[in-house]
Amino acid sequence: MNYNDLNIKKTMSVKEFSTEYGIGLNKAYELINSTNFPVIRCGKKYVIIRSKVDDWMFNQAGKCF
Repeated sequence: MNYNDLNIKKTMSVKEFSTEYGIGLNKAYELINSTNFPVIRCGKKYVIIRSKVDDWMFNQAGKCF
């Protein structure tokens, strides 16, 4: 999916990630602290790189969190 062609933000918050992927907020925070998760921490705020999340999820298939 090419996010540049759509009218979609390039980043998302942890709450948006949680809602979009249908997971709880606690599990979302657990995932963003996982190795190589596409997130940038700006002070106390986490900024998730939307275009990289699906690739990261695909690479984690079969793993348990």
